[in-house]
Formats: sequence, structure tokens, C-alpha cells
Amino acid sequence: MKKHFRNSSKLCLMVFPIAFFAIFISSCKDDPDPPALDYIGSAACQTCHPTIYDVFMESGHPYKLSKVTGNKQPTIPFRTAAIPTPTGYTWADVSYMIGGYGWKARFVDKKGYIMTELDDTQYNLNDGSQVAYHASDAMGTKKYDCGRCHTTGWVHVDDGGSPQDGLEGMAGQFAQPGIHCEACHGMGSVHAFTEDKADITLDRSSLACGKCHYRNADHTIAASGGFIKHHEQYDELISGGHTDLSCNDCHDPHASTINDAVAAGSGIIKTCAECHTDAKYTAKTHNGATCITCHMPKASKSAIKTGDYQGDIKTHIFNINTDENGKLFNAAGDLANVDGLGVSLDYVCYQCHQDASGKGGQNTMK
Repeated sequence: MKKHFRNSSKLCLMVFPIAFFAIFISSCKDDPDPPALDYIGSAACQTCHPTIYDVFMESGHPYKLSKVTGNKQPTIPFRTAAIPTPTGYTWADVSYMIGGYGWKARFVDKKGYIMTELDDTQYNLNDGSQVAYHASDAMGTKKYDCGRCHTTGWVHVDDGGSPQDGLEGMAGQFAQPGIHCEACHGMGSVHAFTEDKADITLDRSSLACGKCHYRNADHTIAASGGFIKHHEQYDELISGGHTDLSCNDCHDPHASTINDAVAAGSGIIKTCAECHTDAKYTAKTHNGATCITCHMPKASKSAIKTGDYQGDIKTHIFNINTDENGKLFNAAGDLANVDGLGVSLDYVCYQCHQDASGKGGQNTMK
């Protein structure tokens, strides 16, 4: 079209010199300016990155928060069983579901408040149990204030945001529910226009993951009820052990780990033996236990515990404190690994063996 336009330009100048000049100037302008920086949604990223998109959409990140549409349970990968709502409520009474992918599901009511108080406001996926979430908070009082790490493009009302969907219980607004591409890579409108890597964020540091995978501002490791609290992997990583590693050294951040065996992609991209090749590591075995059985015991808890020494999330504190009197938690029980020595032997050994009172695994200590 441009070539044809050039070939016909002389004729046009002869016949319509003034009109052509205006058109010519307009047609010779530089390429249109890029759009304003804004969120465009993960579906737009799929156009150029279909493989990564397909892998990502089978991971848990996009489902930290799911909008309820059609008064029915949101669709979650690998979750075919029904998730029961709290007694007396149906999906018609729920605006969003929190989680539902790996460990538990909670619910946001039609006014934007997290459903609390009742004995079944949290559904635990692994054993089908229902328990209370914030039982001491009356229903309709706990605002949804989790958007910084549960949504994409969160703007708190204190920072100028408006309650999402006009729901009074929402403490902010977001571009997309759940953690999507732009939560980590930044607004994508300019990058989609220019297709230039310089116009998108590519941060492979552990600190990027640590913006959400932490709990205390000082990065101490919060604990409660005899277990490390969940989503503190960054705090755990920097507390000792593999401080030289980046999260991305072992993980594909786009892929699932909890469903690694069935989901697209590979959540775990490196095994311990790929780095620890020395015979002093590879020759050590203990009744079929793997490296991570002992160096990443389930000392953390998100939804349920399966024993006094076993939660439902593997810790990222890789060191083991071999002192037989060592403790994982401080005296108050609200902080873990304060001395930096690692996981205590009870959370390592009592996965399989039993303590003096008979608690622990199925085997007695020998």
C-alpha cells in the first residue's frame, strides 16, 4: 500500500495539490505513540507467549482469588470435587473465592467481606474438613485486605483506590483477581505494543518472590501452634542454608510445584544431586528418605497438620540443627530459627520415628 501511494503521488500533486499535501503530511507521520502504561490482562500475553501462558494457568498463582460467576463454584485446575460453602450460604451469596487450588478455600460475601465466625468458613482441601476462620470476628466485619499478594494491580483505598466492584468490604481495587503475569512483570500495554524486552520487567531475583513470600517486615519467621506460618519461603531461605540460591535456580516461577506431576511444565527444575555431586552427599541414604525428606520437612502449616511434627508445607530452611536439645522455635513459640541453626531434630526425625510419648511417625526410635 505504501509503495502504491508513492507511485501515485505525482499525479495526486498535479490534480489535488492542496488536498494531497494534507494527506501526505498525515501519512508521513511517525508511527503512533505507544499507549499509556496500563494493565492488559494475562490473556493478552498469551498471544506471543502461548506455551508459558498454558503452563502458568495450571499453576496456583492465578487462583489466589477467583470471581464467582453464574452462582457456581469457580473453575480451578485439578479441582473436580465440590467445595462446600459455609452452612446456610450458597455460591449465590459469595462474590469471590480465596484459594481453592492447593490447601484451602475461603469465601468473600456479596458485600466484599471475608466470611468469618462460623465453624465452616474455611474448607481444607486435603482432608475435606471445614473449620472456622477468624471465629472471633463477626460475619460482615473483616474487610478483604489481602489484595497486595492475592491480586494483580492492587491499589489500597488508603492509596487512592476504590472498593473493588463497589463492595464496601473491599479495602482496595485490582486489575485482575489472582496473581497474573503483570503482578510480576509490570503493566504490559507498552510491551505488547513495542514487543521490546526493555518495556517489561524481568526480575529473576529471590527478592522479587520475597515481595509476597514473607510475613514479618524484618523477615523473622513467624510461627504459631507449633508450626511455621505459611507463605514465608523467602524469610526461610535467607535465614540460613542456601542463601546463595535464587528461587529461580530450583523453581520455574510459571509452573506448579504442588501439582508438578500432572500440571504442564516443571515446577522443580533442579534436584539436590545436580549440585551436591560429592560422594559424601550422594552416598548417604536413610531408609529410603530423599534429601528433602530431612532437609525440607513439613514444619510449616497452611491448612492442616497430620501430626504434632508435620504440617502441610515443606520448609525452605535447609539446615538441620543436630543438637539433640535444639529447638526450632523461641520460648514464646511465635518465631522460628531465631538462632539460624536450622530445623530441629524433632521435626526431622519424628516424621518417621516416635518421640518418648509415642507421638510422631509409625516407627519407634532405635
